[in-house]
Amino acid sequence: MYKSLVIKVGTNVLTRPDGRLDITNISHLVDQIAALKQAGISLVLVSSGAVGAGRELLQVREGTEEVARRQVQSAVGQVRLMEIYRQLFHNHGLLCAQVLATKGDFRDDLHADNMLNCFRALLLDEVVPVVNENDVVAVSELMFTDNDELAGLVARMLKVDALVILSSVDGLYDGPPENPASRLIVDVAASDQSVLGFVQQKKTSFGRGGMATKLRIAAKTATAGIPVLLGNGRTPDILNKLTEGNWPGTTVS
Repeated sequence: MYKSLVIKVGTNVLTRPDGRLDITNISHLVDQIAALKQAGISLVLVSSGAVGAGRELLQVREGTEEVARRQVQSAVGQVRLMEIYRQLFHNHGLLCAQVLATKGDFRDDLHADNMLNCFRALLLDEVVPVVNENDVVAVSELMFTDNDELAGLVARMLKVDALVILSSVDGLYDGPPENPASRLIVDVAASDQSVLGFVQQKKTSFGRGGMATKLRIAAKTATAGIPVLLGNGRTPDILNKLTEGNWPGTTVS
């Protein structure tokens, strides 16, 4: 069984089709994370959703430049998202902590050391770190491709047993996921570039990344000795499968 994990949850797992937060599914995910903690697993949650939460609360005035729009919505939405997590984890007797990062934090040795020490201290105290990109200050070269990249960096920094990436699809298919004839590819070798030919170029509605990004991050992370499990965050009790050894998605190793 895994002893340490980084779990990344994408925007389309946390929001409904209209872009509003899906509190029911967020609550279900927190229930599962609490169960993993109860089983003695050390974990970090990388969560998208701040911009979506802000979009729901604030209608940014017309004519606002796109980067500024994202900054404002994230700044407003991050407060609401963390309050939801705080309350849901509190219901399980757990504390959570907000950790905001930019790509620059991983390039600078001092920043990286400070972040690693913070993670270690939080995990030692059984606090659940909730990590997100710092959209308020992250622009252009400081931005991650998406939170998949951030999750991969955190997983490699902490040298965890596995990285779990939850999106709105079950994993990598050999054709369009919506096509009944397409089959799920259960295992992918980190060095297998041929699977990129199966990737659909379109992205889900509100997310910034896509399967191509996930596979690129997964290959890099798996090459570092950390298997990556891709799965559907809307599958009931999917995180419970981690303790059962029968992952229902794609594993990159």
